[in-house]
Amino acid sequence: MQVLTDTESIAGFCRRLRDDTWITVDTEFIPERTFWPQLCLVQIAGAGDAAVIDALADGVDLGPVFDLMTDRNILKVFHSGRQDLEIFLHLSGSLPHPVFDTQIAAMACGHGEQVSYARIVEAVTGKAIGKGARITDWSKRPLSRNQIAYALEDVTHLRRVYEHLSSMLASKGRETWVGERMAWLNDPQTYRNDVSHAWTRIRKKPRRPRDLAVLREVAAWRERQAQERNLPRRRIITDDALVAIATSRPQSQEALQGVRLVPRGMAEGSRGRQIVQAVNRAMEIGTDALPRPDDSQAARVPLALADLIRTLINARCEEIGVAQALIASSDEIRRFAATPPGDSPLACGWRYDLLGRDIERLRDGTVALSLEKGTLRLVPLP
Repeated sequence: MQVLTDTESIAGFCRRLRDDTWITVDTEFIPERTFWPQLCLVQIAGAGDAAVIDALADGVDLGPVFDLMTDRNILKVFHSGRQDLEIFLHLSGSLPHPVFDTQIAAMACGHGEQVSYARIVEAVTGKAIGKGARITDWSKRPLSRNQIAYALEDVTHLRRVYEHLSSMLASKGRETWVGERMAWLNDPQTYRNDVSHAWTRIRKKPRRPRDLAVLREVAAWRERQAQERNLPRRRIITDDALVAIATSRPQSQEALQGVRLVPRGMAEGSRGRQIVQAVNRAMEIGTDALPRPDDSQAARVPLALADLIRTLINARCEEIGVAQALIASSDEIRRFAATPPGDSPLACGWRYDLLGRDIERLRDGTVALSLEKGTLRLVPLP
């Protein structure tokens, strides 16, 4: 079991992989303690070589790994690789390219939505992966043999999975279906952290537009603080406290002290002053520029029609063996079904041929759903 802890051995390993046309890649990281996930290990497997690279070893330089990740002659295969790719982008400034994500491919091959690595490995190879090291603390040293074996399994079995899924995609003619999602993964804009959008991640938002404006400003402040200090957002201030500030709108530090969920001592200091400044910026925004609750698209789709569309989509996806999430998100489906329709990937290309055209016909009342011998069919209406 190869564990590489120095730059020279890492560089030699990466050189040996330069003749491969594709490699499998995974990482182990800790996301809870910092804003940017702490990278602990990088696992890579080629046709005849595999290794675990210790990203926390003293004096180690991951430059050879980053160079390998951007070699356009080598396909990098991940499973559910979005966060792995984001880590590489943050540490090196570049995304691995080109890439192939086996979780996305599995969605196009009948394995359901968000299939786990263990499940897809067992389905393809018949082997069960041990779970003992899955939630281990990857930052502790020395690594145990069990940890190393588990980490290597993440890339060695992935070779068989990739070969199986790429063959299935070719036989079904669905390479285009996953190609768009791979391009999305390889777009730096996918990982752009716009602090002005941080408020949209908060689940229990207030409804009043002015409160939403305050929430937008204070959430952007928290996002900047978390990034600068490399701390989890909740360590700066919780979501519930931000909502409490948004609904009470304190315009002085004295008023901020009275907001129950604001941590003791925060209101009096420089951070309290910054929060109040954020609140006051929101209070100065003109009425026409205030954010609105994001429910306009849903309101334009009658509930009965939404139920019919969901039934059609579920039946079609089950019939052809593809996960709905690969076709479009629930919001994208609502936008397409609304009157007038909004922009949606269902409006063109293979998605339109697969489902978009039929959703239009159902929405316009030219067809109805009928159950024939246990199978849903679209029946033209007179």
